[in-house]
Amino acid sequence: MARLKELPSDYQIVYKEVQKFLWEFTAGDGMDMLPPMLELLDFFEDGAANNIPVLQLVGEDVGSFAENTLHEMQAKTRINELKRKMNERIAKKISEE
Repeated sequence: MARLKELPSDYQIVYKEVQKFLWEFTAGDGMDMLPPMLELLDFFEDGAANNIPVLQLVGEDVGSFAENTLHEMQAKTRINELKRKMNERIAKKISEE
């Protein structure tokens, strides 16, 4: 991605790690993750343009930033799928009692 390569190297490192984390939870074909990923890139570009150190932008705990970003996304995630399946299993087991 050309836009990513224009960011400072520390921004690229953090973006790629957050992106990798977010893709771990993608459900389906992942197409619904693309708009939020572009918004994240916009956020990083704004931070870099304003000379904000990347760890000041996202915080020292990048894992928490990534998790919060995941929760804010409206994309389908594996977490939602796992929760749905768990609820279905519970409902089925309870109805069988």
